[in-house]
Amino acid sequence: MEKIWRFRHEQFVERLGWEAIRRSDGLEIDQFDHDRALHLALFHEDDVVGYSRLLPTTEPHLLSDIYPQIMNGGTWPRSPDIFEWTRCVVAKGEILINEVPASHILMTGVLEFCLVAGISSLIVETHPKLVDLLISTGWQVTKLGLPSLLEDGLVMPIQAKPSMAGLMRHHQLYSIHGTTLLLEPELHNPLKPETTLSHLPYLAHARVRSNHKNNENAYLAK
Repeated sequence: MEKIWRFRHEQFVERLGWEAIRRSDGLEIDQFDHDRALHLALFHEDDVVGYSRLLPTTEPHLLSDIYPQIMNGGTWPRSPDIFEWTRCVVAKGEILINEVPASHILMTGVLEFCLVAGISSLIVETHPKLVDLLISTGWQVTKLGLPSLLEDGLVMPIQAKPSMAGLMRHHQLYSIHGTTLLLEPELHNPLKPETTLSHLPYLAHARVRSNHKNNENAYLAK
């Protein structure tokens, strides 16, 4: 996890200039990094090169506690199987893993993890350009409000639903062969803590998984 905290500080503070979250120890951690937060980190040659965080909407999250004004008084989906997608970033530069850009693997991995864990949808506060990207790559997107102008630019709240068709679309567009996930044997399902993800029925494995050794340097882990 220290690698993840340092990667987040390097990307969001040093690179993107989010001075409000700068820390003297070089670790980027906030009030939402609790035990129920899910950390999806893309590793390559033992280095973190991409990252996303998923937060349960049944507890405080960014839309509920930081940006509720962008809903203009409206409500947003909240459910044990709906998470908020935050802190999505890939290291600067043309990082290729098995000839595939790291950004493509990260985006595919988030979608794939949702299918594995039974997460029905994600809420996202993002730039309208990313909304168009999600739609074009197979996510089922519902706009929850109009774009709002914040300090960091335009932000639109949306709900994005993953699907097997969407995962197939990612594999086709990005020439990804096989699963992006390397699940620990005892990685617990965030929706059903009494079960482990490795024991869940996962149809995508049978349909898209090839030789996992070809992807040993590309994986997402909690």
